[in-house]
Amino acid sequence: MKYVKEYGFSLLKFLGFLLGGSLIMSLFYYFLLPTKITNIVAFLYMVLVFFFFGLSFGKRCENKGFIAGLKIGILLLLLLIFFNVIFYQSSFKFIRVIYYLVLLFSSVIGSSIGINIKKE
Repeated sequence: MKYVKEYGFSLLKFLGFLLGGSLIMSLFYYFLLPTKITNIVAFLYMVLVFFFFGLSFGKRCENKGFIAGLKIGILLLLLLIFFNVIFYQSSFKFIRVIYYLVLLFSSVIGSSIGINIKKE
């Protein structure tokens, strides 16, 4: 039950960050920045979100930070893939797989850094 609560709150936080970031990116798109720059900023935003979620899970785990990063990264990626299938119904593209791997890698890196900087 402890893990369900921990991962459930993390998923809710992630949904909040996802919705908030989507709102900000849509405002950038409509009023301030061109599409290419908005796409780059959105990509960097998602990388940072995955990095910080991995960092927070790395600080809480006892050992093997990369496994904690893989766990939370895969969980968040499954949520993103679910939203992609439900709302966009787009076909399989190789570039999307690379995008998901970069997000997973940033989560693992964040978790590995988090386990090294946690307070003893």
